[in-house]
Amino acid sequence: MKKEENEENLVKVFNGSLWEAQVIEGLLKSNNIACMLKNNTISAVMSPYTNTGGDVWVMVNSIDEKVATIIIEECSLSSTPYN
Repeated sequence: MKKEENEENLVKVFNGSLWEAQVIEGLLKSNNIACMLKNNTISAVMSPYTNTGGDVWVMVNSIDEKVATIIIEECSLSSTPYN
């Protein structure tokens, strides 16, 4: 498979700061969903803890998009603080 064909099958399921994207990446991987982080800004060469580079995307294969979205939404709902 060519690189271009493989990239066309990837879809964005989340975008946010680096640490948020890493949490989502871990959540998806723990549910056996292959994913990757993507950031097209200069922050890729800066410290991984800086927040000046913009959003980081979590990308999954298009066939996993629905399941990944459900997992992310369930996690988001369960993390609502109690008041």
